[in-house]
Amino acid sequence: MSTDFYVAAPAATWPTAELIQQCMVQRAYPVRVRRFPSFNPRQVVSDGALISLDTDAEVYLEGELFSAASGREDVDAINKRLATTPDPFRASSGDAVMSFRVRSPREMRAASYVIASLIVCFHGYGVDPQGNGRGRDDFAKTLVDAASALKGL
Repeated sequence: MSTDFYVAAPAATWPTAELIQQCMVQRAYPVRVRRFPSFNPRQVVSDGALISLDTDAEVYLEGELFSAASGREDVDAINKRLATTPDPFRASSGDAVMSFRVRSPREMRAASYVIASLIVCFHGYGVDPQGNGRGRDDFAKTLVDAASALKGL
């Protein structure tokens, strides 16, 4: 069984691997970016992210990066879910959307730190469709707290 997460962030400021790594270092997250997808507004990038967790264990985060304008089905589903909440955020055509599919506690920890970084440093908005979690800074804090609790699993 897998869990999916989405993050929408302004496409114009989608980070490089170096920038997201700087964000994680500033926050003392136990993660090192080995490979991170580059945004291409004309195609779906499906090579995910490769992360080192706790200095040695490599974790591949399966996912896709796409323009909200080209991924209308996913974006419409996210926005429909958000419409049932009091939160005014909706993904728009100017956003890049990254999906993460996690299947283990180790993948969950790595994805949580990456998602939190995209939210906090790059004005992202995170969505957990299965758990109905969503948001910006408070959601990022929840993810980081959960990641800490999963250490060693």
